[in-house]
Amino acid sequence: MKKNEDTKEIGNSKQELADTSISEEMRIFEDVLKKKGLKITTQRMLVAEKIFSVHSHFTADSLLDLLKDRRSEISKATIYRIISIMVEANLLSEHDFGKEFKFYEHIIGHEHHDHIICLECGRIEEFVSEKIEELQALAAKEKGFIIKGHHLNIFGVCANPKTCSQSKK
Repeated sequence: MKKNEDTKEIGNSKQELADTSISEEMRIFEDVLKKKGLKITTQRMLVAEKIFSVHSHFTADSLLDLLKDRRSEISKATIYRIISIMVEANLLSEHDFGKEFKFYEHIIGHEHHDHIICLECGRIEEFVSEKIEELQALAAKEKGFIIKGHHLNIFGVCANPKTCSQSKK
């Protein structure tokens, strides 16, 4: 992806650790559980810790794979319940990238960004564009809206078929 003065690439797998430490994210998750009157269980904390340590998009299945050493202890249903709690509490962002499953990413300490998704290989690139943000704000203002949030997903194909990663994600 080319960079220009308006757009900066974030990149999934090489994303630096967010300013907020995992322990701070865990404390916030514990507070969410307490406010909802839910128990702070070992399973919930193990799943949350794994989520906060992943700095790329993930699915419930890929999270289950990351927890494979604990698979006998943590069911897929438990993972989905924890993800649901975290999405509702705005600790996770849920994305529909045109697949039969949802993708997630934790958002504490991460700046807002948009996505470009390859329809061939499934590669996801994150980017920030001030011009796009300004145009969205202008459109909302012209239509009499106040923006509370948004998700922008651009679907396309890798420009160079030779470098398109053929692993279907």
